[in-house]
Amino acid sequence: MYGIRGGIPNQRMEQINAGLPRSFELQKLHPYLETENPFVILGCEQTKARAQVRLSQGWHLLNEGRTALVEADACKVFYEECEPNPVEAIYWRRFYLDDASLRLCSSGEHLLQCVNFYWKLGVPPKRISLQKVVTAAEKSNVPDVNAVAARTLRSLTTEWDDCKKYRNDWVHNERPGIAGLAWEISFSDKQSVPRQMAQVLKQSGYPSTATVRSIGFGTGRQIGELDRVVRTVFCQLFRAYEGVAPLVA
Repeated sequence: MYGIRGGIPNQRMEQINAGLPRSFELQKLHPYLETENPFVILGCEQTKARAQVRLSQGWHLLNEGRTALVEADACKVFYEECEPNPVEAIYWRRFYLDDASLRLCSSGEHLLQCVNFYWKLGVPPKRISLQKVVTAAEKSNVPDVNAVAARTLRSLTTEWDDCKKYRNDWVHNERPGIAGLAWEISFSDKQSVPRQMAQVLKQSGYPSTATVRSIGFGTGRQIGELDRVVRTVFCQLFRAYEGVAPLVA
């Protein structure tokens, strides 16, 4: 891993950077993003000030997610083009894609809270979700929120849901497997054998019940598919911040 930058030509790194929207430039769309001076929001009412803080924190996470995606691409180039090593390529790509997925999911949550606080949509902060915020925004009488903000948030599509599931499994359940690196292991509480057979096993002295828990194994998803999902979510979030930031100034 060390010396990876020295092994990749500068022109190749420039190509990697050019492949993603430059989220740092979104700071031009909102004064608090540009200066991060707390005095900018002192004159705002509390909910709007809180919204702008959430916007800023989410934007930082968006930038950090972009950095992780750049690193994932750099590892791919280094271990496929400079010093070929297929396992190292998958390992380090997953390392940075995992990082990006966690940061981007958090960034999206901050954006949802920003919209919720700024327009006082009334969604309980601890129960925030894309669907709840979009539904509340569509019911609003404020043109900015029921037209622009709601439409902008709807741009978070199935990839957003997929990335959220990946993140939630990563944090709360079994870590998702990646083909060529780690097995996908899953558990189920569904009955895996017929009830009568389970009863026979129980009567025969086997430690089995009518409700049988099963365990499954799989090869996991391809690293390229995970890369596509996380990269798509970054681009969708970029457009969402681009649409919302000017409205909450």
